[in-house]
Amino acid sequence: MNALDQLNSYLQRLEKRLRFLAVSKGTSLVTVSALVITVLLVWIVNRYAFSPASLLWARILLFLSVAVAIAFGLTIPLLKLNRRNAARKAEQKFPEFQERLLTLAEKPNASDPFLQLLAADTMRVAESSEPERLASSGPIIGFLTSAALAVAVLLWLINAGPGYLGYGTSLLWAGAPKSGNHAFYDIAVTPGDRAVRRKADQLVTAQLLGFDSAKVRLFAQYRGTSKREPVDMQPSPGA
Repeated sequence: MNALDQLNSYLQRLEKRLRFLAVSKGTSLVTVSALVITVLLVWIVNRYAFSPASLLWARILLFLSVAVAIAFGLTIPLLKLNRRNAARKAEQKFPEFQERLLTLAEKPNASDPFLQLLAADTMRVAESSEPERLASSGPIIGFLTSAALAVAVLLWLINAGPGYLGYGTSLLWAGAPKSGNHAFYDIAVTPGDRAVRRKADQLVTAQLLGFDSAKVRLFAQYRGTSKREPVDMQPSPGA
């Protein structure tokens, strides 16, 4: 293998290493952004009691934000990463190349005898400038670890997260409550639909689910009237 072939192999290793770093960094950016945006949106829609409209807008914002993070964190950096940019990054990290690596990356013509001589001279510098020094394992492992932790926390919130945070995360990502069919904030009214004999009494109870209120009103509309009449409900003992 001549010097130019060796240098081409070096540039391929350099580009591959930088691509691995870009993927790990972009994955970390996407997953951590997804987690942070999810928690923020759940906090917002909780203030609207997880209404259908707030959930719809929150899902739209969530997926748009994740798409933007994928575009700027993964797609664009990977599209920009090529042989020439890899050489430029190496030149910045190892100034002893003195622009020779960039020259060879731009003119990979094996028939030019001048390039063979330049490649041989450049390989002497490349032997002490390994790609692992340009993109070390430490940051790569750190990015991948943060991505794994973000995914783990997000999955935990969807499947077992406590309170409104877990409930809202499940709604945003899975589209349905993670346990049971009732909403996180709800009012269970009994007896439901029932016909009542004229002048008879009917006890109506309301159980507040997910929240408390010092005052609860029942609004009744009687036949022949268009306006609902409010009636203050009395608290049950111990409830």
